[in-house]
Amino acid sequence: MLRISLPIFLIILCYITLSAQKTVPRKLVSHLTENVANSEVFQQGFTGFALFDPEERQVIYQYQADKYFTPASNTKILTFFAAQTLLRGEWPVIHYQERGDTLMLWGTGYPLLLHPDFVGYDTLSKWLQLRKENTWIIANGHYQDERYGEGWSWDDYPYGYQMEKAALPVYGNAAHFSKTGHLAPIKVIPEYFQDKLVYENTSTISRYEDRNIFTFNDRALRVEKLDRSIGFHYDLPLVAKLLQDTFKRTVLYSMDMLPRAFRRKTLTAPIPDTVFQQFMQDSDNFLAEQLLQITSAQRYGYINSSRILAYVRDTLLAKAPQPFDWVDGSGLSRYNQFTPLSVVTVLDQLLTQVNREKLLQFFPAGGVSGTIEGWYKGSDNKAFVYAKTGTLRHIHCLSGYLLAENGKTYIFSFMHNNYPGKVNSLKREMQEILSWLRINLE
Repeated sequence: MLRISLPIFLIILCYITLSAQKTVPRKLVSHLTENVANSEVFQQGFTGFALFDPEERQVIYQYQADKYFTPASNTKILTFFAAQTLLRGEWPVIHYQERGDTLMLWGTGYPLLLHPDFVGYDTLSKWLQLRKENTWIIANGHYQDERYGEGWSWDDYPYGYQMEKAALPVYGNAAHFSKTGHLAPIKVIPEYFQDKLVYENTSTISRYEDRNIFTFNDRALRVEKLDRSIGFHYDLPLVAKLLQDTFKRTVLYSMDMLPRAFRRKTLTAPIPDTVFQQFMQDSDNFLAEQLLQITSAQRYGYINSSRILAYVRDTLLAKAPQPFDWVDGSGLSRYNQFTPLSVVTVLDQLLTQVNREKLLQFFPAGGVSGTIEGWYKGSDNKAFVYAKTGTLRHIHCLSGYLLAENGKTYIFSFMHNNYPGKVNSLKREMQEILSWLRINLE
């Protein structure tokens, strides 16, 4: 009987595995080396790139793909994966107890309550309108989180992309300002904040840092149209007041802990596709954070972002080529650190979990929708890039799926950090590379 030593066996096994893989054409490698590794535009900063063939299970090309980059909103790809994997199309809307004429409510992180972008999709609002109890008590003892994520910029509070996190958000945790017509008044939703709007000749629309006083200036009075959202400072007395005004009930609040599962009820509902579309296509930070919180509520009952992040990172994504340093759901934090190769593994898992056509509908489509509506447009006016952007100052990333003319779907991750100048130079370079790959991938 022929015996083979272990080292020789491993060499043979490696040879068999490699020989089973499709050989990458030299033309492809040469072109990518010239246009990625040797790009004068990319060399001004730091760039990583990975291109993967999910059908052949093969990394076609990589350049610094095992190096760590700040991903910005590419972080949402991981949040999307967590929500798809753990929620499975249905979310807990509210935990509650019925105590005679009193209704106890424990929020799950459900983000649609009275949200102006989701009129008609708000399951909780419809359910609350039908309740017979005259007294509602919002309980928050199960909330083990902070209003802002780790590493968020403290002075971004007056901008529309940084809302406070909460177990029971209302109106998207923002005041929404609108105006139609030069002489029209500025209207605020919720109306509660209308008399909290004062003239102060600074920013067009802003907010005091420490309280819910909003300001407007001369420009806000002159413009023909205004559409702006600013996060409000969240606290239980405010939320109780907003719900009381809207639903005409007596609304109180407490720090009661969440009862054990057999002592409480949970309202559940299917997750509307439009939630994932706005979250991914518009890069909605509020939805990102609340989706992460709702996965915590689903798994643990209580809300703890750090714990659910650790579970997804260390269990569901434990086999990533390089570990994720992941601290929030939206990517607002610069503490996040991912590698292109690891991002590709998450996109690969999504492709195996979700029907491809449905999955692509959630991602921004090149030349068609979302944050890449103005880029990556095919010559036949059909999208061939479906990818999530990630942008902070001096950071730009693009990761997703490329549909080649050979009929196959490829996965890629482009990450750029510390680049100088304007982001459009990076986008033009990436657009040329992805367009060339669309035609020349075999």
